[in-house]
Amino acid sequence: MDSLAASAAAGLRSRIEALDLLAHNLANAQTTAYKADRELYRVYETDESWESTTGKLAPSALPDVPDRWIDLRQGMLRETGNPLDVALEGPGYFLVMDRPAANAGAPPTGKSSPLLTRDGHFRLHPLPPAPGLPPNPARLETADSRMVLDQNRAPIVVDSRLDINIDARGVVRQDGQERGRLALVQPAPTALESPLKRAGNYFAFETSSPSMPVAPANPTVHQGRLESANVEPAESAVRLIHVMRQFETLNRALQIGGEMSRKAVEEVARIG
Repeated sequence: MDSLAASAAAGLRSRIEALDLLAHNLANAQTTAYKADRELYRVYETDESWESTTGKLAPSALPDVPDRWIDLRQGMLRETGNPLDVALEGPGYFLVMDRPAANAGAPPTGKSSPLLTRDGHFRLHPLPPAPGLPPNPARLETADSRMVLDQNRAPIVVDSRLDINIDARGVVRQDGQERGRLALVQPAPTALESPLKRAGNYFAFETSSPSMPVAPANPTVHQGRLESANVEPAESAVRLIHVMRQFETLNRALQIGGEMSRKAVEEVARIG
């Protein structure tokens, strides 16, 4: 394959990946606290891509999109009026666990690792009465049944028939009695080499350790609000059109390269 066709084909592949990423962002534009994925470009390099005499990158080096990065900028906060909706202003995440504890008042057990999220659309899950629990006990959970953890990585259990108040520091109170404090965390400095990975609207680290490398965070907690996705639909639509035009241009270049190769073969055959 000649250099024109190879470069155009590599560009087409990277544009296809960019289109998939943009489509995924647009599909989640209304997802609470969704963080957009962005392209991470590099030049695909092999030993043959470098000129042996000059040490410079040769034209055979091709564009590539080997990975993506997560745009963690905060989205807009919107009022909901629901006391179980909580939004964070500033850096930080809620800490949740996807495996319920055997004892509702005890820290979670098992090999499951906690997850990070900024989606504060919570609900109450009723629990059977037990000693040490409030009357009419209910556990604070995410909309998809993951336990919301407190600072001690234990579930937050409340009385389902009483009003719930959550202050700016994440302290959960009912009738002036503290029921727990939301675990508000951020990636610790030791986690810098363990990049975040996405699991739906949750984040985890590329680590096999069940103990996540997190440190305390101090965002402002807003009750009765939710964070919107940080995806701008209008900007994404314009970007989508731009990528489509690039795709069409590269496709045309690939066609021209094929036509040039065909004519070259025909001319050589005619001269022979």
